[in-house]
Amino acid sequence: MQDFYQEKKQIQQDYYNSTAEKYDAWHTETESAKIVDQWNFDNLQNFIDHKKVDKCLDIACGTGRLSAKLLQVTDNVYGVDLSEEVLKIAKNKYPQINFSLGESVNLPYEDNFFDLVVINGSLHHFFATEKTFTEAFRVLKAGAKFVVLGEPNKNYGALWNPFFYVWFLFRLFTRILNIFVKQKTVQTELIEPEAESFVPAELKVTLAKVGFEIKAFYTYDYLPRNESKLFLRHYYQYLAWEHRYLAKIWINLGSAIQFLAIKK
Repeated sequence: MQDFYQEKKQIQQDYYNSTAEKYDAWHTETESAKIVDQWNFDNLQNFIDHKKVDKCLDIACGTGRLSAKLLQVTDNVYGVDLSEEVLKIAKNKYPQINFSLGESVNLPYEDNFFDLVVINGSLHHFFATEKTFTEAFRVLKAGAKFVVLGEPNKNYGALWNPFFYVWFLFRLFTRILNIFVKQKTVQTELIEPEAESFVPAELKVTLAKVGFEIKAFYTYDYLPRNESKLFLRHYYQYLAWEHRYLAKIWINLGSAIQFLAIKK
């Protein structure tokens, strides 16, 4: 198992080191990505009741897209990432944030140090879920919060999943529109290395095994990235509507998993 993790770790590290200069263009600068990021951050603030915390950690912080937003909830933001080249960009952009090189399975922080630990859409690159949760548990204070945002749901592509057909119909609609008016969409170049996906029920079991108490757990479904102005104008409202209504009917079937857990 250790050899498997080391192999996957090296692939991820090499990939993000070699593509660091493209990271922001791929992940943070497109308008649809900004909307999803804002929606996720709004949910994070709801998770913590819009309260300030003392110290917060962003695991797999990348170039600091979430770390910078976390300055709204704390004056002490820490970020850790596996890629030296990505961290160089993060440190240059946000010198007020405490960035460190490190792994999710061996965080460079003492026990009981943080009030909030966040993983934003990157757990699926770690290939070490239980160990990552264990490390998050270790560095959190008793009663502190662990938030995970936007992890891929393994059940999403199943033919019995209604959300899959929402995604399919949106893709089909965009393709038809392209026949008449060219739609502005995000480039299709591979922007991530190999990743895993998660079964919601199994994630819950792992959280409980490590010692966390789950306070909120749900999925949401973000549509294929499209940069047309008409789409962007209504995208946030769609995410909110889908979360309020469809997600209550099709529980834990959306494409992305989010949860709030507390260290007992």
